[in-house]
Amino acid sequence: MENKDILYGVETIIMKSIWKLEKTEKAITVYDIIQSLKEDYEKEYSRATVRTYLTKLEKKGFIHMEWKGRYSYVISLIEEKAYQKKQLENIKEFWFDDSLSDMVCAFTETISQGQVEELKDLINKLSD
Repeated sequence: MENKDILYGVETIIMKSIWKLEKTEKAITVYDIIQSLKEDYEKEYSRATVRTYLTKLEKKGFIHMEWKGRYSYVISLIEEKAYQKKQLENIKEFWFDDSLSDMVCAFTETISQGQVEELKDLINKLSD
């Protein structure tokens, strides 16, 4: 994965905000993103700062900006699930030498017994 395909720092929470807003909003403005960052992440960024990050995200191909009158609207070009999947693949390849079993073992060390049971149920459903 090239660097242009990876989100860093503030880019990550801005994209997370965009993906979340897309679930409830028809059109997303810069002001919607600023409000989401404040409410969901307790981050207060100026309009200029958010616009700078949006420009970077557009150059990377994560979003498209459309101007309608005085407002700019943000449209994601990459689905959240697709990005999650790619990031999990990268983690498996880099940190676990492409070993799914090593990755799952490390993962299961971080979850509760109840979550282990959920995972077992999920695995059983996959094999049905």
